[in-house]
Amino acid sequence: MLNKKRYIIPVLILMFPLVLSLAIIRHAASFLFRALKPKNYPPVLRTPEESFAGLSALGYTFEPNFIELCGGNLHLPRVHYVDEGPPNSDRVILLIHGEPTWSFLYRFMIKSLASKGYRVIALDFIGFGKSDKYSSLDMYTHDLHTLTLRLFIEHLKLSKITLVVHDWGGPVGLSVVKDIPNLIDSLCILNTVLPCREDTGLKHLVNMFHFLTWSAVIFVCQTHLPLGYLLGYASIDSKTRRGYTAPFPNYRYKAGVARWPQLVPMLPWGCKRIIEDMRSTKRFLRKWDKPVLLLFSDDGISGSGASKDLFKSLFPNGEDIPIKGGGHLYQEFKSDELSDHLMRFLRKHSAVK
Repeated sequence: MLNKKRYIIPVLILMFPLVLSLAIIRHAASFLFRALKPKNYPPVLRTPEESFAGLSALGYTFEPNFIELCGGNLHLPRVHYVDEGPPNSDRVILLIHGEPTWSFLYRFMIKSLASKGYRVIALDFIGFGKSDKYSSLDMYTHDLHTLTLRLFIEHLKLSKITLVVHDWGGPVGLSVVKDIPNLIDSLCILNTVLPCREDTGLKHLVNMFHFLTWSAVIFVCQTHLPLGYLLGYASIDSKTRRGYTAPFPNYRYKAGVARWPQLVPMLPWGCKRIIEDMRSTKRFLRKWDKPVLLLFSDDGISGSGASKDLFKSLFPNGEDIPIKGGGHLYQEFKSDELSDHLMRFLRKHSAVK
């Protein structure tokens, strides 16, 4: 049997010059970007509507909805969301996107689920999609995203929610579940993580490869991240890539994209506040006794290995249906299959009630 532990030290030794080189490049790039950046620009940006022209041809045909949320003395920028299906339906499906996507990712699932009588809602987090965007990276925090989601659910007076999470929407959405468990009826978990695993063995390091690669690119590029080029690696064709990149007409609009990976503590020595929130989320979910559906793509980021194993251990009674192929953004290619599995799951548990 292969002894994986013997490879940990060589792997770390090989990674050190790469990380050092990236750090040097990053600081040089940051100096250049700061020198080129205009000194005066608004703290909150709104993507021009013309940037979204032509998305109906790609299947994004929904009427926009906008709200401005307030939490105490904090007034948040304008938030956009899609709200399709019967408005008074007690069957609510709330779709949570991740990085660097927005509600556009779920467009095919929204149509399929809404056509079957479900009320389907997909919000764009601040910094993404048609929602407003802070121009400063420092404004984006884990607390901002969780607060936005809590206030959004409260504002729309949602209940009996089936929460669907994907990518970095997992740490945010699942964190909020522990704060409002009475409003959540069931969970559907797509490829995602609950970070800051205490396991730092080789299996975990290998599982983090895609995350580390993505983070390294953002570490160097910051808001000058070439999103269209990177989405090509997810097998997204050039026309569809335009839909994903529409919210970001230039680098000023990409602060949220550049910041979110820095908020995900994949190792135990990250931000203590976020780490503790992730740990408390795991403790809460271990006691979760409502229905759970796992729909992980077997060839997507975090679709197998340590990440999926964690969710199977958190929800030993959950239903696990592996999705064959589709990559990480498999809502793009497997929307009918995902929608069918989700509707069957909901019908099954509705009958039990």
